[in-house]
Amino acid sequence: MNTIKPPILIIDDDEVDRYVLKRLIKETQLPLNIFEKKDGQEALDFLQNYEENKKEDPDGFPPVLIFLDINMPRVNGIQFLEEFAKLREIIEVDSCVVMMFSSSAREEEKEKIMTYDFVKDYLVKGSFKADELKEKLLSIIDFSLYEN
Repeated sequence: MNTIKPPILIIDDDEVDRYVLKRLIKETQLPLNIFEKKDGQEALDFLQNYEENKKEDPDGFPPVLIFLDINMPRVNGIQFLEEFAKLREIIEVDSCVVMMFSSSAREEEKEKIMTYDFVKDYLVKGSFKADELKEKLLSIIDFSLYEN
């Protein structure tokens, strides 16, 4: 029996940060299907290609959760949120939520970001452990929807 894993998307230009987050996710022992994009533009292109991606991977698209960095080239995290808010009105990604994953702990940035109703949390890189991450993931993703 093949169990469907909830798809998540990591958007971060730093390969080491993506690796660290993937390792933490692995430590949670939650069955997740992880996609990665290097910046906000790459992620927007991925999400805007909705029909093709849905056809290619009906169980793995769209992601249910996005881990989003703030400081990235081309399209940064805040610009991504602005575009993603518009995108949510056009294509079926409204069940997808965002969890910020940034090295920035600047309060004014955090306040602006948390005004988006689809942003569910703000994690500062290096400030949490796998068990805390697991708790947050379980509060966001309904794993029972993915059981056969």
